[in-house]
Amino acid sequence: MSGELIAAYAGGSVTQAALVAGGAVRCVPRWLRALRHPLFAAVPLLALVGVVLWLRAKPDDARTLADLALLGVPLLALVAAVRVGPLALALVVTMIVLTVRDHESVAGQIAALGLIAASCTVLGALLVEVTPPRWLGLGIAATAAVDLVLVASGFLAPATLALNSAGVTDSLPQLQRVELGPLTMGYADLFLPALVGALLATQARTRHWVALLTLCFALAAGLVFLVADRLPATVPVALALLVVEGAGAIVPPWRAPDGSATST
Repeated sequence: MSGELIAAYAGGSVTQAALVAGGAVRCVPRWLRALRHPLFAAVPLLALVGVVLWLRAKPDDARTLADLALLGVPLLALVAAVRVGPLALALVVTMIVLTVRDHESVAGQIAALGLIAASCTVLGALLVEVTPPRWLGLGIAATAAVDLVLVASGFLAPATLALNSAGVTDSLPQLQRVELGPLTMGYADLFLPALVGALLATQARTRHWVALLTLCFALAAGLVFLVADRLPATVPVALALLVVEGAGAIVPPWRAPDGSATST
């Protein structure tokens, strides 16, 4: 592994952890809760498998996804920024300008990463509003498990190649994936952490533990690059969620929720 790859991977891992720690942006209407249904938990998994099968069958259609991302990612990032405040809005506008003007530079790539991350927070908040929490947790775990199988089997590679090489024009950025120097990450690699952050938005302590474990697991997973050139970057956050939620489920019965001791 080169030093450049190590730095880029560390930056991607920190971004994933930050998306978890940041929680959700309050940017979706509450009336969407009327649509809440367990089936929405399958959306991340169906999106992952659907895109892979689609691009394996028709790799040229990756251009369609590139077009959609070029328009949708900045728009969603602006929605998130408007809900946060003027400083966030100014930052997002600056990132859009940097990404469009010089998307091949380090600054442009970091700006694009910021836009993609911000767009993921909006989609994550939307999915949390329409999905029961327990079911969504199962959907996150299932998505990461399938991602692991797809990467390990090599089935994901053709779709990834098609998506990474798709672009609108040479002069415009590709926002359907993250590029940091020699490192490329899929949109799902940021969406799943943002989804976990939105899921745990009201549980600050749990969210911060999951974020810390996500960073630790992601950095440890980077050792895979010593023997392979691909790894499933959705697995660390799903594993962190399972560990923290599992630990919470086996809290000793003599300890009250606020941490004070009780007797029976």
